[in-house]
This record gives sequence, C-alpha cells and structure tokens, in this order.
Amino acid sequence: MVLAHFPAMLFFSFLVSVVFGVLGKNTLRERIVYGAWVFVAFVGVALALGWMMYPVP
Repeated sequence: MVLAHFPAMLFFSFLVSVVFGVLGKNTLRERIVYGAWVFVAFVGVALALGWMMYPVP
C-alpha cells in the first residue's frame, strides 16, 4: 500500500496526536480535547509550511 504525501501526513498526525493525548493528560475528556488540538496543530502547521515552500524551486 502506497500513500501519497497528504494522506500519509494525516495518518502520522493522527497517530502522534493519539499518543500525545494518552500520555499528556489525565482524564478522558482532557485526552480527547488535547489530542484533537494536537492533530489540528500538526495539520495546520504542515499546510502552512507547504504553502510557504511552494514558490521555492
């Protein structure tokens, strides 16, 4: 199975955010909120960096 860049980035972001949420917070609600925030941050930063690097050859 070969993933393109964007689905691979989403998959990596999801796995890392799950691990960070489980290890970083105590209650289930805090874990879910923190994991979602980390996922959105990963994807947002990756998209922003991609757009900033787009004009660079």
